[in-house]
Amino acid sequence: MNGSDPRLDWLRQYAEGTASAETTAQLERALREDAAFRKLFLEYLNVDLALSTGAAHLESAAGAKVLRFPMATRRAVVAWAAAAAVVVLAGVVALWLNDLQHRTGDKVVASVMDPYLAIVVDQSPETRWSGARAPRGIGHALGRDRCRLESGEATLQLDNGVELLLRGPAELQLHSVDHGTLYRGQLSARVPPGAVGFRVDAPGLNVVDLGTEFSVAVDESGQPKVHVFKGKVRAALPAVPASRTELTAGESARFDAARGTARRGPEDPALFPALEDDARLPRTTGQVRYLRKAPPSVRAGTYEHDAIMVFEEQADFTLPENLAVIRAVSNQQDGPEPSVPERVTLPAGTRVRSYYVHFDRVGTGARDVESKGSITFDRPVLGLVIPAMALKQTDAWLARAGTAYETSGSQLLEIRFMGWKTYKSNPNTSGRFDEVHLGTDGRTATMDLLTGWAIDQFRILVAAD
Repeated sequence: MNGSDPRLDWLRQYAEGTASAETTAQLERALREDAAFRKLFLEYLNVDLALSTGAAHLESAAGAKVLRFPMATRRAVVAWAAAAAVVVLAGVVALWLNDLQHRTGDKVVASVMDPYLAIVVDQSPETRWSGARAPRGIGHALGRDRCRLESGEATLQLDNGVELLLRGPAELQLHSVDHGTLYRGQLSARVPPGAVGFRVDAPGLNVVDLGTEFSVAVDESGQPKVHVFKGKVRAALPAVPASRTELTAGESARFDAARGTARRGPEDPALFPALEDDARLPRTTGQVRYLRKAPPSVRAGTYEHDAIMVFEEQADFTLPENLAVIRAVSNQQDGPEPSVPERVTLPAGTRVRSYYVHFDRVGTGARDVESKGSITFDRPVLGLVIPAMALKQTDAWLARAGTAYETSGSQLLEIRFMGWKTYKSNPNTSGRFDEVHLGTDGRTATMDLLTGWAIDQFRILVAAD
């Protein structure tokens, strides 16, 4: 931001109380879209703004009250309360920004101030959520708010790789990536090795994963039941130490918190949602998320998230003509010269599975958001479709029906080559380039992407079964 930035005038007018409705709207948009500008906003405003004209508008925007004092008190506290005003305003703006996810209609936006804990990676057609902070569909984020699934089934993926299948009607609250509470309904969990110890609470009951796939069901009376598909869990009524029970694959137990009893025995399998076989599903690490279903749109500004999203476009497609792809990219950041990618041609008749990579950070602005991780497939990676023109050309073959794609060509990666030749491209705003690498196993794509004003998108082609 420099002296000619019009946002400085908006900020000054707002602080003086002379900002028009149009200027105020412009300022609000800038605050939503640029974290650096939000910081400047909070530093610029002083205690007089917090206690007078600015407070009223922030109350309206944030849906929260800002403390105000009589004039005499204001004069007395100006000197020592300036720092406190910044804290108060930061809290107000945080409340305002924290609610953005739930005030954007069909636009998929992760919460800005309160990091999400999970996202919806799949759901059945009849799925219906309720509540002001409930997710609205595939790709939507869940934080620490209690959410209600009125009907249908939804699959959630937590940041640590834990997969939860929730069947409605159900109520669930995530406290962290390691802990959740099921108040009613049915839930099944798949816990990867790195997340062993994941805990699910139910009325009067604690269930701790010991490396497994398990399910918890809470009926209308509030009595929880537990079933283990694979591995082992430890379940106990905290108030009754003698109720501590370890269950292994195929075992079930019913718990009565009021009576303090635990009874092993077979339960109706219909009570426990069966997890989908994940042998074919890609494995992800870091901030890469695999969606079981394609989102309705990947156009710029319609599906924003501070993580990299990947979804399958075509499960088995035969290329109608030869297609040039990139096989290997390396030394993107540190090499003295731009790297030359390995170019290969997939001949017509090659059968491929196509996956689309989409990274559109929350909001826009000069600040780059970095997201990195990897995705590993069950079949060899044949190549990457990265240059914008090649991406656009393959849309006609590989685009998923029902998904709206970006057509402006603005999804160009800031990578140290363009097209099929070495080219010294411009880096991201932060001065760094995007990176995409194929692992030595031939099945893993590792990426380190940064995006600010534009979006990052490309395709990964995998050998079909």
